[in-house]
Amino acid sequence: MADTFTVGNLKVTKKVEQAQIDSFVQTLPPEKKADLKDVIMALHQEGLIDIEELH
Repeated sequence: MADTFTVGNLKVTKKVEQAQIDSFVQTLPPEKKADLKDVIMALHQEGLIDIEELH
């Protein structure tokens, strides 16, 4: 089910369904949702995505 995309210089691979990601993002406080990098880091820390730096 690995859905992979790039954001800036990061390769992002989803580990769960989009609906689970959406639900988690909705629980984040507004200040965490203001910056895409913060959202990506929160998703990664929660174990919902893998991130890999592209060179």
